[in-house]
Amino acid sequence: MSDDRFSALLSVCVESLIQYMIVRDGISERDALAELYSSELYALLEQERTKLWHYSTETLYCLLREERETGRLTFPDV
Repeated sequence: MSDDRFSALLSVCVESLIQYMIVRDGISERDALAELYSSELYALLEQERTKLWHYSTETLYCLLREERETGRLTFPDV
């Protein structure tokens, strides 16, 4: 996949996840961005080879919550 195409996909994933966090957690966009961008999940999501962008917004949200609550990530079996 080209870098431009991946950047576009990542932008869509991030925007969707941020909006989901705002609604589910009742937090500001700024707080949602800060939480996501400082997470291990985001560090992995921005690497095309991990293919995390294939996961649904809800699954990514659950992974982010798990990371916040436990400090680790457990990826679902695909």
